[in-house]
Amino acid sequence: MKKFLRNFEEIVGGSLFIVIFVVLIVQIFSRQVLDSPNTWSEQMARFLFVYVGYLAVSSEIKNEGHVRIEYFFDKLPEKVRVALHYFFQIIMGVILIVMGYIGYEMAMRKLPVEIVSLNISYFYMYMALPVLSLLMLYRLVEANIRRIKDGRGV
Repeated sequence: MKKFLRNFEEIVGGSLFIVIFVVLIVQIFSRQVLDSPNTWSEQMARFLFVYVGYLAVSSEIKNEGHVRIEYFFDKLPEKVRVALHYFFQIIMGVILIVMGYIGYEMAMRKLPVEIVSLNISYFYMYMALPVLSLLMLYRLVEANIRRIKDGRGV
């Protein structure tokens, strides 16, 4: 179970990506071979892709793979680099909290609106942002705690 939780984003995101692939193959087959396109496949692929995208961002936060210009950063004194690193981590945390709040507000507005082809509310697609923002925030805190425990510099 620990291994699953440690690799949650990769396992769930990879599985959802496979589901997207299968859904699109079914769509192509039904449209090209059966000459009867289904109406739900495009919306389902889009719905799942939103979750896959946010899971990928969470995975990169967990692996500390976010982009930064290291050329200038590495030329700074060590104390300045450490201070800037944690300053940017706090900024990222604040942005994730704001994104979660805004995502929740958007999801609540979409509650009565239905994705007709899937027969579900847009609420479930829009809830990806607040739910996965919490996961990203957790991974951000986890990565920083791990960095401090390991005594790694920036």
